[in-house]
Formats: sequence, C-alpha cells, structure tokens
Amino acid sequence: MNKKLTSLSLAGVMLLSTASPVFAAAENAMKEAKEPSKVEQLAKDAKEAGKEVAKDAKEKMTEAKEKAEEKMTEAKEKVAPKLEEVKEALNKEIAKEKAVRESKNLKEAKDDVITNYENAIAAAKSIANDKEAKPEQFENALKALVEAHEKLGFKADAKVEEKKEVKTVDVKATTQKVKLDGKDVVIYGYNIDGYNYFKLRDLAAVLKDSQAKFGVEYKDGVVTLTKAADYKVVDSDQKEVKAMSKGMLTNDKVLVGDKTLTATAYKIDDLNYYKLRDLGKELGFGVGYDEATKSVLLTSVANKEEVKEEKVAPKLEELKEAVKKELANEKEVRESEAYKKADDKVKSNFENAVAAAKSLLADEKATAEQFTNELKALVEAKEQLGFKADVKVEEKKEAKEAKKEMEKDVKEAKKEMKKDVKEAKEEVKETAKEAK
Repeated sequence: MNKKLTSLSLAGVMLLSTASPVFAAAENAMKEAKEPSKVEQLAKDAKEAGKEVAKDAKEKMTEAKEKAEEKMTEAKEKVAPKLEEVKEALNKEIAKEKAVRESKNLKEAKDDVITNYENAIAAAKSIANDKEAKPEQFENALKALVEAHEKLGFKADAKVEEKKEVKTVDVKATTQKVKLDGKDVVIYGYNIDGYNYFKLRDLAAVLKDSQAKFGVEYKDGVVTLTKAADYKVVDSDQKEVKAMSKGMLTNDKVLVGDKTLTATAYKIDDLNYYKLRDLGKELGFGVGYDEATKSVLLTSVANKEEVKEEKVAPKLEELKEAVKKELANEKEVRESEAYKKADDKVKSNFENAVAAAKSLLADEKATAEQFTNELKALVEAKEQLGFKADVKVEEKKEAKEAKKEMEKDVKEAKKEMKKDVKEAKEEVKETAKEAK
C-alpha cells in the first residue's frame, strides 16, 4: 500500500513538472493579451501622432483665419469716413448740369472738352444712383466732374481730396540746366516723376527782370501772386537744395490775383515746390525742353507755337497702353451673353468707363493719375461683367495672402500626417516580419 502511494506521488510530481511549461505559456499569453503588442502599440502611436498633426493643422487654420479677418476689418476701417460728404458734393456738381448745358462756355468749347464733360456727367449720374458703389468710385466720379466743370470755366463747389492717406515720396535735386530767353539762369529745385518743381519765390527771383515777373505776398496763411508786379529778392531765395529728400503732396492755398492757383505741389523740408509747367500756364510764361542739352527752356512770353515737351514720366505711356488693351475687346464685351443679361447699372457702368477712357486717350494733357483712375474704373466695369482684365489694378492683398498662408499650413500638415502614418505602417510590417 505504501509502495503504491509513493509511486503515485512520484508520478504526480513528474506530471506537474512536465506540465509546468504549458501553464507558464498560458500565463504569458494571458499577460500578453492584457498588454498591447508592439504592432498594436505602433498603430496606436501613429493614430495619436495623426491626431496631434490634425490638431496642429486645425489650430493653424483657425489662427490664419483670425488674422485674415483682422486684416479685412482693418481694411474696412480705412474706408473714407466722409462718404456722405462726397455723395453730397457729387450731387451738387450734378445739379449744375442745366446751367452748364445752357451756357455759352459749353457751346463754344472744343469737342474734346465737351466729350469730357458728357462722359463725366454720365458717369457721375450712374455712380450717384448705384447703391453698391464704393467710396473710391464716388471720389473718382466727383474728381472727373469737377475737372470737367473747371475746363469749361465753372468753379467747383467742392474740391476732392487727392489722397486720404498722407504718403511720402523720395525726391531728388534736379540736375537739368535752366535757360530764360536763351540765357543760363540758376534755380534749385527737385525732379519728381520726370517733372521739375520749384519754389514760388525762387522762380519770382529768376523772372523779376522779365516780362513774366510776378510779386509774392504771404498773409493770413495764404500766398498771393500778382502778375507784372515787382519782386524783391530776400536772403532765403535761391538756396541750394538737398541731393535727396522726402516730399508729400500738399494743397496749401495760393491765389493768382483773386483766382486759386491750380498746380501740383509737394511739401519738401517744410517748403512748397510747384510743378513748373503748371506755373507757366497760370502765370503766363513759356516752358519747353531741349533734349540735346537736357535743358529746361523758359520764355518770358508764352510761345504760341508748340515747344518740345518736358520729359514725361515713363509710367504715363505704360498706363496709356494698359487702357488701350482694356478697350481692345470692347466689341467682344458688347456681343457677349454676360453683357446682354447684365442689369442696366452694370451696362451703364461699362459704357461710362469706356467713353471716359476714350476721352482720356484723346486728351493730350491727361495726367498719369487720371489714367490710373480710369484704368481702374474700366477694369472693375469689365470684371462686373465677368471679363478677366489684361492688366490688374493694384489692390489690397492682406486677406489673399492670409488665405494662401492658411492653405499652405494645411497642405504641410496633411503631408506630415501622411508621412507619419506611412512610417508607422512600415514599422508594423517590419515587426510582423520579425514576429513570423
């Protein structure tokens, strides 16, 4: 009996010894089941990495969107706050139409002056009745109508502000020689966009002994110029100017007799410099240019014959070409379905812009600024009809850049996430290989 029990005990011990690896494997399997495998962990890590990348991308998109909204808000806030005043001024100028049409001035005016007026009044009426018109369109229409009235000899009730923001420009001392009635004279000034600008007193000092002499008087903040009056030179006259400086447009009041001086002027180092050609027109002396000697030619009596024009800013020719390009497909626009289906306001806006552009091209005295405004009006008119402009007018780019930046961030985030997932998959494959 004892021998049997002993045998059974020994057999049990041996059986347990033999079975222990099986129990150990089972225990390990249960442990592994509780803990994620390396493959599962890699997949989990990849998923988490993807979430983080997506989260970062979303945050960047939100940030870019907020920046874009801020910039757009800033742009809106910069819109002229005096829109109602500009509208009222435009309506006042339009109200003169009957008096202008019945006037002797219009009947005796040249064809290009009449055409200019007709285009300006048509455009002004169109803008005045357009509820969606922008502040800048009102300003441009007002400016064009004021200029048309002035060409006909009608005084404007309101002057348009040339610039809402004060901008400075780089100016440099003119290097061109100046001759008066064939004799060399010394006068210091600046060259801005191809035109010469001089101080009133310096010019009066140069012309004091000629038939074009004029007096200069300053009183109560207003400068008055008197034709044929004597001028007494003062110590501050004819001082050499800086080689380079900064200037900004100014509209300080100057009278020629009892009439307001119409001339482009820049304030440079607290002194006003006026465009020479504008002064010649207002004060009665001639201004020409000799290309061979690079000299400005002044004549004490304005020449009736055409003199060689001063060098015009290169930008003017470029703007003229741009306007011509925009007019080239005029017929195509009118024959298009977009034009036929457009409402009357859009059609009227296009017709006014085309008429004004043609009138401007026929005007030899039109300035670069006028061409810039007209080009912009024509481009906008065509874009309202769905036609892409050949030349884009400069516009605010903040919102566009913000959107582009946002798209770039999203693209990079997606690319990064895709790369991380790909690497995770590769790692999973490698691990699976090793496991096999």
